[in-house]
Amino acid sequence: MSTSWQQASATWQLYSRALAGLNNHLDEQRWQLLMAALRGCKGKIVVTGVGTSGIAARKIAHMLACVERPAIYLSATDAAHGDLGFLQADDLLIMISRGGNSDELTRLLPGLVTRGVSLLAVTENPDSAIARAASLVISTGVREEADPLNMLATTSIVLLLAIFDAACVCLMQESGYSKETLLGVHPGGDVGLTLRGQ
Repeated sequence: MSTSWQQASATWQLYSRALAGLNNHLDEQRWQLLMAALRGCKGKIVVTGVGTSGIAARKIAHMLACVERPAIYLSATDAAHGDLGFLQADDLLIMISRGGNSDELTRLLPGLVTRGVSLLAVTENPDSAIARAASLVISTGVREEADPLNMLATTSIVLLLAIFDAACVCLMQESGYSKETLLGVHPGGDVGLTLRGQ
């Protein structure tokens, strides 16, 4: 058995253990607060982050839009150069940062306060700037990243996506989401072809 195959297998096993541990880390009360924030947003759900967290933010915004939530990804860099004007008091901003102190994000915090925008922080650092500014903090409880240096957002991103995928599944079930609903927002690709019976 090759070393690379053993390492790949160990990585997948780590992910599996971490995903199984979400039930113990993210309790039902905090889960219900997350769901209430997503359900109760009267404006836009805006998702941002930088680096790997920014890539995950794009996916989360996309999934929320697929389940008919008015969600969009916001570039933190562009937000600091005028796009903060896009945010209004009835919006919810989901800010993703493992360490919670990225300059690109923390410089946005005063503008959020001025505009009265609700902030949901997704971070592993409860003492971070974004956690202190948020009305709700969600963490993945990651204990070990998959990379050999235990530094890159690997396991933590898998957990993050799992949390928000589960939220989207719940929103679909609650809303009576149907194949017709999905076809209305996703007419392209194999999904659209399959739903149209082609």
